[in-house]
Amino acid sequence: MTSHGRQQLAGDPEDRIIDILNRHNVPWSAVAVYVVPQSGGEPRLAPCLDTRLSDFEGISDVLLYFNRNVNPFIFSLGDFLTIPSGNPESEATEYFYQRMDNEAGRTESFLKKLSPEECQEIIADRVGDTVRQHVPAGAHIVVGVSGGGDSNALLYGLSQLADHQVTIHPVILKGIPDWDAGVPRAQALCEKYGLDLRVIEAEEVKSLLNIPHDSVDLIDRFEQEFQGDDFEFLGTLLIRLALSKAARDLGTSYICTGVNLEDIVCENLFRVSSGLKPAAFPIRPIGDVKLLLPLWLCPKRIIDGCFPKYSLENYDARYPCFSLGRNLYYSVVYALQSQFPGYLEQVARGLSTLSLKDPVQYTFNEQLGFYVERSVPFPLLHRFQRMLGVEQNS
Repeated sequence: MTSHGRQQLAGDPEDRIIDILNRHNVPWSAVAVYVVPQSGGEPRLAPCLDTRLSDFEGISDVLLYFNRNVNPFIFSLGDFLTIPSGNPESEATEYFYQRMDNEAGRTESFLKKLSPEECQEIIADRVGDTVRQHVPAGAHIVVGVSGGGDSNALLYGLSQLADHQVTIHPVILKGIPDWDAGVPRAQALCEKYGLDLRVIEAEEVKSLLNIPHDSVDLIDRFEQEFQGDDFEFLGTLLIRLALSKAARDLGTSYICTGVNLEDIVCENLFRVSSGLKPAAFPIRPIGDVKLLLPLWLCPKRIIDGCFPKYSLENYDARYPCFSLGRNLYYSVVYALQSQFPGYLEQVARGLSTLSLKDPVQYTFNEQLGFYVERSVPFPLLHRFQRMLGVEQNS
């Protein structure tokens, strides 16, 4: 029941009301449920999201009142036009787009089929736009690679900058199964692009945080102290420290990673939800380096479509994440992206504008040995140093 009219939602006798809402992409929080007695009388409000249709006794109708005067189905993807790839024989992926006609109050949805070549063109355009805007021509950039689809797409995009050439220095870390498994793929990628890959061995990675060169691997060391958290948090730090060191060795200030559209919105949705302003992107100054994020407007589906074989190998080698917070924010991001095509890109552009107007300032923490955004509480600092194996003074 909406101000735009009635719509019947079909359901089976064993369906709960929540099942029917989910099937039709109607948010449960957006409806008030009323039931109409068979005996007549006024509809009454009913808390019945967990009630099956077969359990409604003496009820003639279940009325779901949408609690705003908007059309909840205007963005539905039930009706859409499929646009074939320019090369139908090699379709690799697909992506939904939506055109809005505000004057007419309607939307049009399109499912665009994409070949690897079309995906590569999209990625190259967006990477090129970012690099031209934020990096001077002729600059040297240290690029973190993993051997997966994101790395391949990123290197491809950077290699297409014929009118704004930069020198690429790819780097990969070792020390956890994910990273180690990616080395052969990264080496093959770099050979393809005529690049020399620098491999940072596990012991050198540990040295970045003065971790003892013992038999305890990085993941075990992290999980012993931070059970329930995701190693990705420490892994991201180690990657940044390794790339920063490589950049200093080369005398450049630019480092680069393959953070994509969903990653960047996830990070900053978490930050805003936690009372923090967005972290600057697609260029983020951290101390004496500038972190460049050229894939910030590139959806993962299109990235994967560039080189499908590398993406599959990377998926198969992934380490499971058990962090509920990380799961939550990624789930929210993918729900927004899937329900409202094009909106995630709009959110990313808005967050980027805000982040660059008032960028986060980072300061060097002497005890930790790297740049941080804010002061670290002593208990957390103590746990972190204990995880690293640093001796504590009484």
